Amino acid sequence: MNRRESGLLIAAVAGIGLGLAARIPAVADEKAGDVKCWGINSCASHAKCSVTSDDLKAMQDLLGEKDFTARFGKSETHGCAGMAKCGASTKMLNWTMTTAEQCKAKSGYIVEETGSPKKKVARKA
Repeated sequence: MNRRESGLLIAAVAGIGLGLAARIPAVADEKAGDVKCWGINSCASHAKCSVTSDDLKAMQDLLGEKDFTARFGKSETHGCAGMAKCGASTKMLNWTMTTAEQCKAKSGYIVEETGSPKKKVARKA
């Protein structure tokens, strides 16, 4: 193997290693049987990506305008966890991955897509 081939092999192995390392945290965060539990996270480091206007509407429909505003009135849509603000204690609605049992024990909510056309609906865990 010449010097050029050796360099290409090292670069390929390094690229594969970086690709595998980047996927491990995402897989570790989402275990089989886990659910997106809404309304239990404490701060941005525990919140996950993507809160859409449909998610907020589903929660508002479940809780009613008055209760939603009292509990999650400062909620904003965002596309990534880095944009998430602190959670329910500061009236911000976000979600985090938990088991269904943990979500229920912490009085969390689950938002799901149902029906045709697809519509998001919230329910108590």
